[in-house]
Amino acid sequence: MTVETKFIEPIRSLVDTLVQGHFDQLEHDGRSGRLSAHELQEALHAYGRTLITLPDEAFRLTEAYPVAGQYATWAVDVPLWTAEEGRSDLTLSLTVCDDQKGVHLEIDDLHTL
Repeated sequence: MTVETKFIEPIRSLVDTLVQGHFDQLEHDGRSGRLSAHELQEALHAYGRTLITLPDEAFRLTEAYPVAGQYATWAVDVPLWTAEEGRSDLTLSLTVCDDQKGVHLEIDDLHTL
């Protein structure tokens, strides 16, 4: 299942925050999920390439799955791009919730395929 249109800008914003290296901001506002700012930074550093803003194509390749037993909640896998590779082997796994207060994102994992 492709990602809902209303999730695109929040996902793009989260990835842009990663691109800019504002890991503490993600930890502070809760979007880093179970990962610390240091863990996010280390994962990207270990990958050894430069993360870039998502092209529109990324959202055609993003996959979303409803989370069983949780209302308006999806597991979302976002392919990431780097300056060196274009589409990379990195995937950002998120939990996306949509409630009365809006769309909320939380990182579950940042990993290679």
